[in-house]
Formats: sequence, structure tokens, C-alpha cells
Amino acid sequence: MEYILIAIVLAPAIYYAYVFFSRSPTFKKMSGGRENAELMKVLLNLEEEPLNALFALYKTEFGSGAAQYARQTYRKWQAGEVRPNRQTFSRFLIYLPRVMSFDLKCEVLRELREAYCARDKYELTVYTDDWKETLGPLVKDVILKANNAELPAALQERLRWLVDDDVEIARAILAQSQTRQSLNALSLLEQEFSNIEQLLDNAKGRGKVTHVLRLPLGTITLKIKRRNR
Repeated sequence: MEYILIAIVLAPAIYYAYVFFSRSPTFKKMSGGRENAELMKVLLNLEEEPLNALFALYKTEFGSGAAQYARQTYRKWQAGEVRPNRQTFSRFLIYLPRVMSFDLKCEVLRELREAYCARDKYELTVYTDDWKETLGPLVKDVILKANNAELPAALQERLRWLVDDDVEIARAILAQSQTRQSLNALSLLEQEFSNIEQLLDNAKGRGKVTHVLRLPLGTITLKIKRRNR
């Protein structure tokens, strides 16, 4: 009983202490450090070619010593073992984007969208004789959502270069690329359907095939069946 009374008495004090601390510059700095680390992980998730271009640009702008340290440490940043300091974060995500080539900026924007835009998941049952008619409208909807997806406002406020004119152009190019990627995924599924129908034939109408269609900012899990004859 004593412990319960003590907890009741202390609870308001603990709450107000948390509110006070959460508004303090120290707490905000700690939170900012975590956000910086997460953004660095996203940036360093680039494919090998754009990542090499990023480090080459870093060397040009900040010298061989800084570039060598970044090369030696980036896997630890990527794994979250070491947090980048404020200077490193500013160099990579505030300064460098303003001097990046257009192609490299597109790749960085792609990584940010994949990390921070919502990804929808769908499950759909289709039959071998109507899968195109059933799946088509959903794919169009996923493509439309992906093309209209916006990065969080807080992120755009933090990385002001995301609202530059050339980034808007990059976003439009990415939307076209994502649409082609989605349509290519559909074409590949159509090519695979002969194998899927063969599997269902062997199951003699008692089974189904599950196929996962991965689209930009969306995943559709298809349960494919053959109608009973």
C-alpha cells in the first residue's frame, strides 16, 4: 500500500519533469542527433555507383582527410554503431545536395522517398482467367498514390533543398521511372503466368499460387487460383 501511495504522489512530479526536459535544448539536441543518424543511414543506402559519386564529391569539397575518414566510418554510420556529428550531417545532407549532379540528386531523392513515404500493402485473390481485369485498377491506384506521395513536411523543412526547382523536376522524372517500373513488373508477371498455370494444373484445382508484386511504395500479394471446371 505504501508503494502505491508513493507512486501516486510522485507521478505528477515525474510527468512535469519529463515535460520540462522534453522542451529543453538538451533533449531537442538528442532527438536531432537520432534524426540525423537515421537520415545518414538512408543516404548511405545508395547503390554502389551513386555512393562512389557521393564520396568523390565529398573529397572535392572537403579534402582527402575528411573523405578518408568518411570512407572508413560510413559502414558504422550505416549500421547505427556511430552517430555522425553535426558537422558531418551538415556536409552530407545540407551542403552537398546543393552541388550534386542532377543524376545523383535523383538517386538521393529516391532513397528518401522509399524511406519516408508511406508504403501500402494489399492482398488480392485473382483467377487465371481474369487476373488482368482484377489487378489492373489496383496497380493504377498504387502508381497514382506513388506519383503523388510527398515527403513529410518536417523533413522538407529540415532539408530545404528538397523544395528547390531542380528537385521538383527530379520528382517528376522519378514518377515516370516508377510508373515504368510498375508496368514492367506487370509484364514480368504475364510472362510467368504460363508457369503459374502449370503449377495449378498439377494441383488439380485444389491449390493456389502466391505471388508478391513489388511496386514503388506498394506491395501486392496475389493469391492466384484456377476456377473449378
